[in-house]
Formats: sequence, structure tokens, C-alpha cells
Amino acid sequence: MADRIAVGLATWFYSSLIGPGTLGSAAAIPLCYVAVQIPWDGGMGAVYYAAIAAVIFLLGLWCIPRAQVFLGPRVDGHGIVKDRDQGQIVIDEVLGMLITTSPFIVFPPAAPEWLAYGLAFIFFRVFDIAKPPPVKYFDRMKSAAGVMLDDVAAGAWGALVMLLLRLADCW
Repeated sequence: MADRIAVGLATWFYSSLIGPGTLGSAAAIPLCYVAVQIPWDGGMGAVYYAAIAAVIFLLGLWCIPRAQVFLGPRVDGHGIVKDRDQGQIVIDEVLGMLITTSPFIVFPPAAPEWLAYGLAFIFFRVFDIAKPPPVKYFDRMKSAAGVMLDDVAAGAWGALVMLLLRLADCW
């Protein structure tokens, strides 16, 4: 039972099992949207947002090792067989998207929301794929923490770009 729960969480409610792992990143957008809507009342919205991110991080540390074993070796998009951080494991992408959209708490999208969330998705994916420092460092770690932290770093890069775009009044 615990393994099935772990796989359900790691695949973000099985979203990444019905399509490419990128679909799992897109499936995180509803959570990001709802989390951003938490009232800002005295700064508590940011606290709740951080708490949601922390819970996702801790759930990832718990479920990733179990899901890796349960899913077994999988062929990735490049034809490489992976027995860890398989493309179907996307809870790390969910955390990365939460971090990328975190500037929306303080600076709500001025452009249509779908555009802002679409840009956040694109920038997160770009940094997750390009792996600028320290993303690549964390990606090389052979642990659940490494799986989560590489997307934390990619999300931080994405959040920085989203913040700069907002401050430049681009969206």
C-alpha cells in the first residue's frame, strides 16, 4: 500500500504515467495557482506557500526511493535505461514549479494569468533541461535529495527570471 501511495505522489497522481514527464510539470500548475491565491494577510500567504513547498519536498524525499524501486528501470527520451530519477517521477518538478511561481505571491501577474503561468512553465523547463549551476551539481547526486534539489535550483533560476520580467513590467 505504501508503495502505491509513493508512486501516486512521485508521479503526481499518475499524471506522468499517461504521457511524457513534462506533462507532470504541467500538472503542477493547478497546485501553483491555488497556492498563489492564498490571502497575503500580513504575510501569511507566503508562509503557507513555503509550508506547501516544504511538505512537497519532504514527501519527495519519502516517495522517490520507493517509486524508483516500484517503477523499475525505464528507458528515457534519449534511449538510456534509468533506474533512478526516471522520467515518470515528477514530484520534484512540482516543487520546481512552486518555486518558479513564487514571485506571483508578491507580484500577481499583470498579464493574463495563463500567460504568466505558461512563461513560468517554459522557464522552469528550460533551466531544468539546460542545468546551469548549481542544477547540474545536484543532478549528479545519487539520492532523493539530489533529485529534489536539482529542481529546487532550476525553480530558483525560473523564479529569478519571472521576478526580473515582472519588475521590467514585461507581464
